[in-house]
Formats: sequence, structure tokens, C-alpha cells
Amino acid sequence: MTSAPPLSPLTTSEALPLDGRLVHLPPAPPAGLATATEVVRDHLTRLGARFGPGSGPWHPDGSSGPWHPDGGAAPARDRYATAGPETVIGLSGPHHARGTDLTLRGWPTGDPTPFDETTAQAATGLMALHGRANGGPRPLGTDYLSTLTGVVATQALLAAALSGLRGTPVRSARVSVTEAALFSLGPYVAAATAGDEPEEVPSPPYRRAARPPFLSADGVRFEVEALQVQPWRDFWKAVGAPAKDIANSWRAFAARHARAAAPLITTLAQCAARHRYADLLLIAERTGMGLCALRTLADRRADSDVRYDDDPWELRELPRDENDGLPAPPYTSSRPHTGFPQLPLGGLRVIESTRGVQGPLATSVLQALGAHVIRIEQPGGDPSRGAAPLAGGVSARFAALNAGKEVRETDIRTAAGRRAVAETVAEADVFLHTWAPGEAARLRLDEADLTRARPGLVYAWASAWDRAPDGPRPAGTDPMVQAWSGVADTVRTPDGTPAPSLVSLLDILGGHLAAESVLAALLARESGAATGRLRVDSSLLGASRVLLRPLLRGLDEAPGTQPAEAGLVAPTADGLIAVGAGAGTTPAELATAPTATWLGRLHAAGIPARAVVTDLAALPQDPALSPYFTHDGCARPTPPWSFS
Repeated sequence: MTSAPPLSPLTTSEALPLDGRLVHLPPAPPAGLATATEVVRDHLTRLGARFGPGSGPWHPDGSSGPWHPDGGAAPARDRYATAGPETVIGLSGPHHARGTDLTLRGWPTGDPTPFDETTAQAATGLMALHGRANGGPRPLGTDYLSTLTGVVATQALLAAALSGLRGTPVRSARVSVTEAALFSLGPYVAAATAGDEPEEVPSPPYRRAARPPFLSADGVRFEVEALQVQPWRDFWKAVGAPAKDIANSWRAFAARHARAAAPLITTLAQCAARHRYADLLLIAERTGMGLCALRTLADRRADSDVRYDDDPWELRELPRDENDGLPAPPYTSSRPHTGFPQLPLGGLRVIESTRGVQGPLATSVLQALGAHVIRIEQPGGDPSRGAAPLAGGVSARFAALNAGKEVRETDIRTAAGRRAVAETVAEADVFLHTWAPGEAARLRLDEADLTRARPGLVYAWASAWDRAPDGPRPAGTDPMVQAWSGVADTVRTPDGTPAPSLVSLLDILGGHLAAESVLAALLARESGAATGRLRVDSSLLGASRVLLRPLLRGLDEAPGTQPAEAGLVAPTADGLIAVGAGAGTTPAELATAPTATWLGRLHAAGIPARAVVTDLAALPQDPALSPYFTHDGCARPTPPWSFS
């Protein structure tokens, strides 16, 4: 079995992909965009960029005042302090040359209404998705969409920098929180609009039923995981649940994150409550069931990876072996890259061997940026292709993540299949997989094997746990990482009980971070910051660190980076409205007038407010949002960025 050489982190300024570039930040971004702006600043500076003295944009020569990337000053209100929910972030080119201006917006172009996290969750359907298991639309207890948009904006700036090195400068880019949210929730929207058989989901007032997490006899709240039906049956049978209830609950449990709902038979919770948690752990170990006690933010703060504030991904260079036959560094791409409308990754090739959401979403981001993506699937194709609801004979959810990708069916368990993978990778720029720990080495398809086939390859692994926690790890799925990481302690039920969201929060954010890490590695390769073979690791746990960073390290953060206080969600005379924090209105007052009346009053007062979307199928029909969807058997969101 091949063993990989030791990996060296890119930790010095000489080895970071954005070394020598400047970040130009607004003096004070709109309150609703503060979290997204902070994520961009943090991730770019971790990659080597720096920003000047003071809190605002600055000239390359060190003088004060706003700086225009064209080389001259511009009025602050025109460049960095626009009216409404909008701000501009600049990233210079090498040696302070003109770079890219990123316009970051809350709403899409032309919508000047006030913006914040709560109203974004309401307007994009996230609040309704999260509420399917919680009795009705409910805000997440964290700045999820703002954090997600910060990563999407970072992707845009990294892609623009890469495009410039490849001969096509990008002068400006645009990202909005709304577009980032719609793109990321694409599988849910596709399922809601599938032409063959639209998905049936709970509708208001939402049927309440037992769902994980469960409560043990000694008061331990725990999440469960089973990837196959047999461990599920064996565990609940040993716990004492009736066979009929066990069987009837499996389908809802297995589809809980795809549908963001899991109405289970209440007898399962009742049976779990008869056993102490230690006894349930023994039963789980015997039957193959996954269990994880919910941890608090205080528990998470004590972990080493939080204490040392690790990066959300790990970018490392494999040392060059003088006997491995690799050409002398540096490696640069020779693939053609023509001008616009060519996208930043045009001409690059990405190979993936992934399942679920995290990996396919990462490569769909790279595809949307112009890369050609090839999926390695098992003979007969990915089983998820047949998962209901269908659109044009293919799973709508699967199509939302994988449409347009080339597919090569290969049995990687065989020697011939592994040779086929190596031959495919020999013509690629990136290989990304989501295999279990140790599987790549067992298959002899780890970074040493594949970079030998393709010098200069970016080898990427998107995992669940990455480097932590130490010791035995729970099953590596979204709800288990939410439970272990403290996300479940911030995402709660209406009665205040900690519980993981049934929306795939970490899979989605983790997929975006995996794409961001690949872009950083490609930039390091193209810029010469790395002269050999590169590996990047990202994880669901890393995604949780990014999401919870203001809470986990809040005492050390600058003002304005704390998650915003959740606003109010309440019925009006004709619907539901979400109102930003500090509005001073009460649910009783909101019930006295229609939603449109309240929106007019609140917007006139500068207070964020939005009607709550309760049906995701209505999103593509909204005149303000319809330009951000395409239709092919189901509605699929368009990419969240634009470049010029």
C-alpha cells in the first residue's frame, strides 16, 4: 500500500497564494453585510492578502482616502458607501496592480429595501425549510446566509485573481446574499418544482411528530444516525420499539435531510427515554447504529482546534521527491483561456468521486465558474439518480447538483477501474473525493498515487471530521457534526431545546468551503506560490468553525462581528412577516394589517422586513427572483456571481 510523503503547510508569507495583494475594505459596511464582509476579510488574509492602516480602503502608496483600483481616488460614496444594502470590496492584482472590485449586495440588483439576516432567511425559503420540523417558519439562531455569502464572495475574488493570472483580467464581480442562498438551496427548490412528481412536504400549520434528537432516561439529548436499514432495525428492536413502528419510521428518517422533515413514530422516543445513555451507547455499538450526545458551545470552546483557531481548510504542498520523475517546478497550466464570455476556470478539468451534497456542490461551484467536471460513478450510475421526486426521469435533487457534468462509470474496487481513474486524472487539474478516512490509501488512489500520474494536480478531500475530534468519532454526517460541533446548541426548536436543523446546513457550507479551498490551491499553483503538488482538505467540522466563529471566539472579535439578534416572525392579517431586530412592533400589532401595509410602513422607517416564503415552488414565480432560475423539468438556480 502506498504511503504519502509528509505534507508541508503553506504557512509562510512567501508561500501563500495571495501574498503581495491588498484587500480594500469599506470603512463600515451596512449592518446586514458585516458578517459576510468579515468572512471575506478573514479568508483572504489567511491566504496571504493584507489590508492597510485604519478601517477603510487605502492607496497602494500608503496615503489615506478611498482607493480606486484604476489607480486614482474616487468619492467614497460612489465606490465604498452606496445607499441601501450594498458595499464594495477590492482585491488588488500582483504588486498592487489593478485588481477586482466585488460588489456585495443583500438583495439582487435594483432592490433598495433594508436588509438583514432574518429577512433574507424569510425571502429565500430557508426559514420555511428550517421550520418544516419545528411547527412553522423559524429563523436559524446564527448568521447562516451571511456567512455562506462571505464564502461565495471569496470564491468570486479567488476565481477573478486566477483568471487574471491566466490572461483574462476580471475588473468587477457581483454577488448578492439572495443569489447565494438560492443557488445553495437549489436541491430543495428543484424538488419542490419537479415536473414529474412535485415533492409533498408538510405545509402550515405543520404536523408535529417525534424526531431526533432523542432524550435518554438520565437526561442526555442525543442524535442518531443509520446509513442502512439493518442497524436501524436492530437498534430500535433492542431498545424495545414495536416492529411496525420501526419499519414505518425508516423511510421518513432516511429522507429527513433531503426533505428537511422527519415525522417519526412517537413510540421510538418513548422507548429511548426508558434507557440510560450509557446503555444506549452499548446497544448502538453492538448494532452498528450511530449515536452522538449534543454538545454545547461551552463544550466546543474547550476543543484544541477552536483554541488554536485553525483555518477552515488546510492547504499543503507535497515535497518533491527527486526520484519520482516530476518535472522541475514551477508548474503552470497550459490550458487555453480566452477572453469573456469565457469564465474564470474555462479550460480547466475537475474529476470527482463524490456522493451526497458536500462534494457534488463543491464541483458544481467549480463548474459554474467554467471548469469541465467529470464524475466517476459506480457501474450502473449513482443510486441517487433515481431518488424521488423526478424531473425528466432523473432525481430533481441530483440534477440540481450534477446537471451538465460528464459521467464515467468505473468500478474503482478493481485494478482496471483504478487504472482508469489514474488515466482520467492524468489529463485533469483537480481531483476531489469524499471517501471515508483511509479509503484513498486502501484503493491506492491517494495524493501520492494520483499526483504521480498528473504533476501539478490539486488533490482535494472533502471530509466530515478532518483533523478533529481526537479519539473515536461519530458517523460523519451533517446532523452528527451539527450535534458534536455546537451548531445544534444555536439552532433550536421553538421551545428552546437544542436540536440540529434538518436542513443540510453543514453539507452546503462545507461544499462551498471545499470549492473555495480548491480555488486557493489553483491560485497557489498558477502564481508560483507552490512549486510542487498540492493537497487541500476541507470538512463539515471546518464549516461549523466558520459558522460559529463569532460565538466560539466572540470575546476576541472586533465589534460588529457578532451574529445579529434574530428578528420577529409573526402572522399579519393575510400572511406571515419577518421583521428585523429592534423594530419595536409586537405580534399583536402585526396581526392588525395586511403584510403589504406593514412592509410599506417598516421600509419607510428603514427597518428590514419581508414576507415569509412558505412554499419554495413560489420562488421561481416571483417576478423579482425569476431571472435567477432556469427551467428543465424543474427550476434550477443560476450561478450566484457575475463577472466583467
